[in-house]
Amino acid sequence: MERINEKIKAAAVFEDNNIKPKWFVWKNRKYAITETTYSWKTKSGEEQVIHFSVTDGNTLFEISYNQKTLKWVLEKTE
Repeated sequence: MERINEKIKAAAVFEDNNIKPKWFVWKNRKYAITETTYSWKTKSGEEQVIHFSVTDGNTLFEISYNQKTLKWVLEKTE
């Protein structure tokens, strides 16, 4: 996977302590998420980050959501 590490805009549904990303915008292009294949959590100091492996049906992406800063990042793409 290619490392990107860029801030993105994203939309997600927050339901029953779960976060379900629905779409994100990267380089002025909107990607509709068709499936979340895996998710996991990491800690960076006091900040908890939730990572998602998602696809738009063509490309696999790793995006993350920082629960302290409320920021989304595109970590990697394949």
